[in-house]
Amino acid sequence: MTDLHPTDDLDRALSALHADVDTDLARIEQTRAAFLEIVAAPAPKRRTRRWLIAAAAAAALVVGGSIYTTTLSGGSAEARSALNGAAQQITGAPDPVVPAGQYRHLTQRSWTEGFTEIPGGGLTYLEETVIELWIPSDVRSTWYQRQTTTGRHQWIDGSDAEARKNGITFDRKTSKSSAACGNFTGNGGFCNPAGSWADPSQAWLASLPKDPKAFYQQLKKDSPHNSRGETELVVYAQDALRTGLLPADTRATLYRALTNLKHLKITDRAANLDGKVGIAYSSDDGSTREEIVIDPHTGAYLGSRQVSTEGPTKGRILTYTSFTTAVTKAPY
Repeated sequence: MTDLHPTDDLDRALSALHADVDTDLARIEQTRAAFLEIVAAPAPKRRTRRWLIAAAAAAALVVGGSIYTTTLSGGSAEARSALNGAAQQITGAPDPVVPAGQYRHLTQRSWTEGFTEIPGGGLTYLEETVIELWIPSDVRSTWYQRQTTTGRHQWIDGSDAEARKNGITFDRKTSKSSAACGNFTGNGGFCNPAGSWADPSQAWLASLPKDPKAFYQQLKKDSPHNSRGETELVVYAQDALRTGLLPADTRATLYRALTNLKHLKITDRAANLDGKVGIAYSSDDGSTREEIVIDPHTGAYLGSRQVSTEGPTKGRILTYTSFTTAVTKAPY
């Protein structure tokens, strides 16, 4: 297991996990100084997500056991201003038109914790999973999905030598599926008249309020009322954004709706997700912070993070996902 020094953690982690992506070192320097002491500990389990990330539950980006982030100065007023600015970037700017016969290609990259029992104990590791979705210009036509376990892995507790000794391999595996209107699970997909924050349908999206305050109230109504408080609203917002199915005007309204959160903060102005840097907006339930990362210049959703805010792992990034979108001529 690699032992990373806190001040080098993010730079070396990004280099190790995505050597093909250039990092913005000047921005990363803003967050390096306050990194906390590295403590290896298992990440808490989270409930699984939707069709786009069903196989990437409990995703984590951890090298040598942990990666840390720091809380920068900021507050609700600053967060509201910046988030409204991000919303303004996409207001009146529709998503790129997908030409007839072409596809919108959504990609989500995750690092997933795994455990394999061996005589006398077990091995704990992270595997990289990439889940891709191709949405046709005619959404009622056939959608395509590909899930790839790349074979790339990082050890939390164990080694390649121990894995080989016990017959454990990390092979590249790919599965593909297709379904009309994205109906991969048999619930109607994007053509389902119902829909939800985690599984949006065309009809459900059309039913959402256009006013940010009313949108916030709808989000609050639909979110579970539990001990996490308004942090659970951020989780539901993450779910919706991760699907890649929210059009630009709906994303703008969602951003503005989130400014109604009483404890919304900016926790990182240089959050680096696979080489793309954005602002991390968050809510903290007292033990865990949920973050949504947005490009301040374009308003694009870049991904999400979950960070520990208590105990010996305080400051450790527990879960990590990144998200990109493009227009392509064909699936696969």
